[in-house]
Amino acid sequence: MRTFVLTVLVFATMTIFAQNVNVKDIEKSLVKISDNVYVSKYDVSNEMYMQFLSDLKNSGKTDLYAACYPDTTKWRTKYAYNEPFVTLYHAHPAYFNYPAVNINKKSAEEFCKWLTAHYNGTKKHKYQNIEFRLPTEAEWKTFASKCKEATKRPGEELGPNDNVSMTIGNVSEITSDGSAMGNNWANKETQMPSPWVGFRIAATTK
Repeated sequence: MRTFVLTVLVFATMTIFAQNVNVKDIEKSLVKISDNVYVSKYDVSNEMYMQFLSDLKNSGKTDLYAACYPDTTKWRTKYAYNEPFVTLYHAHPAYFNYPAVNINKKSAEEFCKWLTAHYNGTKKHKYQNIEFRLPTEAEWKTFASKCKEATKRPGEELGPNDNVSMTIGNVSEITSDGSAMGNNWANKETQMPSPWVGFRIAATTK
């Protein structure tokens, strides 16, 4: 029964996400940190990540879809009952504005490739040629130094327990160097994939 419910939720979510990414929202989120490098003000949300997964599935890229789907079992721990997160966190609309977690560096990079192709393929966009990617450690530190308060999109939640309000303290964030930078809502070491590690995008204009 539980498997059936999860399957229905995932199917319903994929139906909801059969829509285009809002290019203007992405452009508004970008903060310039050097001449041609930008970093998003926001962590990548479940909503945006599920749009990526939906596109992979609808395009018949089933192997890549399976490889990039979050490892929901990472919510399970002997210290707490987290089954609702296992079932709902990555599929239920209530968690759309929470950060995408339980993914690895390769999955985050695939998301960036997808977003690059999607953005450059739209008819109307601000930047003529842009590449989305993971920020380097140095870029992440430059961005973090500019932040005085936690940066949230409207309606975004700061971690599944709503217990963090510090700058770059929602989830630790994957960088292109392979490290995960910053504090996180669980105050735990940054292992990947895990419920307390997500990512934000950087962008290079050409």
